[in-house]
Amino acid sequence: DYTSFRKSEQQRGDSVNWEAMGALSEMIGAIAVVITLVYLAIQIRQNTRAIRLDTGHDVAEEYRDIFALMAQNEGLAELVHKAAVDGDSITGAEKVRYYALNSNFVRAVENAYFQHNEQALDQKHWSGMKRMLADYAQLPAFREYWSNRKHWFSHEFQAFMAKEILVAEKVRDIPLPGEYR
Repeated sequence: DYTSFRKSEQQRGDSVNWEAMGALSEMIGAIAVVITLVYLAIQIRQNTRAIRLDTGHDVAEEYRDIFALMAQNEGLAELVHKAAVDGDSITGAEKVRYYALNSNFVRAVENAYFQHNEQALDQKHWSGMKRMLADYAQLPAFREYWSNRKHWFSHEFQAFMAKEILVAEKVRDIPLPGEYR
């Protein structure tokens, strides 16, 4: 019978069209997922860069705060100079202030060290900070401080100090921090 044949043809055609529509929808969905993943990857990359820049800024600000303190406080600047010229001459309250200053400075360096290891601090920032600590660590008064207070810092940072900072050579013809006359 022609009517039943026609109905079955329509049903078959409708079935094929729905399958084609379903396949097309899946393809469009897959393309949308890929575009979304590419977009997210770009956003994550930009966010990572922004975090690195912020971290570099924050670490540099810690350094600036410590050096601003010395620049603004003549007594503290004189203490650093005295410790650099003759570390054995500082005693009592001076030693407490000197140790407190060193603790703040070294804690800022330790923070920078860990940020660098986590790739949150750029190598360009880190290398200057590391050189600054290596120069400062040449001072006998600092070495005494480190010997007495290194246990305040992580074992990993202590190993870094021993392996890279305390063995660094002094840059010739440049006075160390506090050695200025």
